[in-house]
Amino acid sequence: MAGDLTLDATRRTETGRHAHALRRRGLVPAVLYGHRVEPTSLSIDERGLQRVWHRAGHSHLVDLTLDGGRARKVLIRELQMDPRTAGLLHVDLFAVNLREKLTVDVPLIPIGESPVVSEEKIGVVQQIVNTLKVECLPSDIPAQLTVDISGLTEIDAGVHLRDVPLPEGVSLAHGLDPDELVVKVAPIRVAVEEEEAAEEAPAEEAAGEAGEAPAAEQSTAE
Repeated sequence: MAGDLTLDATRRTETGRHAHALRRRGLVPAVLYGHRVEPTSLSIDERGLQRVWHRAGHSHLVDLTLDGGRARKVLIRELQMDPRTAGLLHVDLFAVNLREKLTVDVPLIPIGESPVVSEEKIGVVQQIVNTLKVECLPSDIPAQLTVDISGLTEIDAGVHLRDVPLPEGVSLAHGLDPDELVVKVAPIRVAVEEEEAAEEAPAEEAAGEAGEAPAAEQSTAE
């Protein structure tokens, strides 16, 4: 995958409203900042950026070549998308120091099956944490972290941060609570009761309003 994670960029002078002209030409406004880099405005081909984004996400190093120069390692820090068209609006690229640890968000993926869900069919898996903030060198950033849920054999059983296996050289970000719950098995009836309560609430309000009308009329008559 590493060989495919390359981006070509050029310096740009268009900012503000002029960025719309870039997008019409199939280019995405970008900003490069980070280790030994003055914040620099760039433009990147949207199709190339889409391809790299789908493969790299926030956790893979990307080789960025600026104006045909020497490639440098960057991370995609923030990507703004148009919610209507799914087109890319802006991207922030962070130049990393390969010898310095950084903090990144890595996807957390449950694996295996809980017998309470797959066999007894009385529970449902609830994933409370989707990404985990970790600290490591750029070269040690894992593509994803996995947590085995096959050991969750009871309702309300769960996995905590301290239970998530971390690769060598990777640690939880400072300040995280190791007792925080990341995945649990909840009873199906809870979800059903919540849905029923949500459906009954409007009906009860409507009945209450209907019951108040005669009282108002009686008061007027008196």
